[in-house]
Amino acid sequence: MKKTFFILILVMISSSGFADVNFSSGTGNLVMRDVSIDDGLARYDSVTLNMNMATGKFTIVQASERAISPFLETPIDTFTKDGLKIDLHGCAETGRDEITCMTKVISAVKDESVIIGGMFLSQMFDNLGRLYNDVTTTTVKKLGLYNTLIQGIPVEIKFTYKNIDPAATSISLFKPYFAISTAITTIEPEFRDILIIK
Repeated sequence: MKKTFFILILVMISSSGFADVNFSSGTGNLVMRDVSIDDGLARYDSVTLNMNMATGKFTIVQASERAISPFLETPIDTFTKDGLKIDLHGCAETGRDEITCMTKVISAVKDESVIIGGMFLSQMFDNLGRLYNDVTTTTVKKLGLYNTLIQGIPVEIKFTYKNIDPAATSISLFKPYFAISTAITTIEPEFRDILIIK
């Protein structure tokens, strides 16, 4: 019964325009992307249904559940300087005694060569006054020392700090380091009073 209900919901969602739908008459498969079930509580990157119109049976072939990100879709704070826009999407516990702050960086004016400050350059202070500056930076693509940002295309950059005091409940100051290499300009936004997402 639950499986039938799930299939009916998927078909209703696809027919109401909430998903991209591709139907292949040769294979009898209905493929839906970016599917949300039960008011967004269950999210799927892709769902494939095998549809047998002769028998009226529908079978779930594949359902790829979307990994849930602890970070917010909408930025909680924004900083802009010299054509570089930095959005903070939150800081979350991502492991034992580990906190990751996620930013999205956009070069608004032109393609720009940017240095992203890793170890000891990007600082974070917790609400207990403790300083953390031993940081690892990661992005979707591996970045080197000089990173080219294409105008208008956001790049997700995560700053991960280890050995966090377990008694800390918020971040008093998160100060990631960026530098525009062509102009030798440093950009150090100061994001304050950030609640740690558990």
